[in-house]
Amino acid sequence: MKTCFATVIYKQARPYLQELLDSVDNQTDKDTDLLIINDNYTESELAELDLPDYAVVVDCHDKQLSIVQTRIEMLKQAKKLGYDLAILIDADDACSATRAEEYKKAYELDKTKVFFYNEFVTEDGEKVFKTLPETVTDIKQISQQNFLGLSNTGINLNAISEEFLDSLNECTSPVFDWYLFTRLLLDVGNGIMVKNAATIYRIYENNTAGTSRDLKKEYDVKQKHYSILSGRYEYFKKLANKLQGVREDSLKLSINHQGYWWSDIQMEE
Repeated sequence: MKTCFATVIYKQARPYLQELLDSVDNQTDKDTDLLIINDNYTESELAELDLPDYAVVVDCHDKQLSIVQTRIEMLKQAKKLGYDLAILIDADDACSATRAEEYKKAYELDKTKVFFYNEFVTEDGEKVFKTLPETVTDIKQISQQNFLGLSNTGINLNAISEEFLDSLNECTSPVFDWYLFTRLLLDVGNGIMVKNAATIYRIYENNTAGTSRDLKKEYDVKQKHYSILSGRYEYFKKLANKLQGVREDSLKLSINHQGYWWSDIQMEE
């Protein structure tokens, strides 16, 4: 099988890039490539980076792609280059040394799985999410909350088509990862947790999710997320209508919060 780590690099994450590269270089499985999509480094700035010789670099700087478009390009390039499995990692995160090895084992064990995911831990080793399900098979698991990001997941590229990847361009939400895994689950297939692997997650306010549980921000994100998906799925049209009926002045933090993103506003289904 042909496997790669896949990431999008951008200047805002420059202070963290070396730690990401080191974590990829320190993998127990040495037969895993590194696919890098360059978002906004100029040609001269890119040349100054200490990228490993084995990295496959796709320069998209001149294309001026959006955040969503760079991530779609990452998946398209990984598929075009013939990879079976793409292990995703954000440019401001790092991962445990066992991640590639354990993902390959999970893929070989069950190639019908469309996506894979692992736990997030902080730089101090604390779990970001209190619990994670063993599998993701039901849209209700990620319809009102999310734990699947572009840094703790991997995708079976043989399970997705070029047409599917092209269709992702309809996403105008700031949380593309939530949209992507919703589409994968509803249109392609299920996911499974990979144990003995972790992503070291940098939690700071510039993250899309931020560091605080902001109910107004969550309401706005869900409104956008449900609106986009309403065009495809009746289920999300119903959720969008229910959200419209929620009074913003009645919002309060959920007592069942597991650390999942966008999980405070829960509506009955």
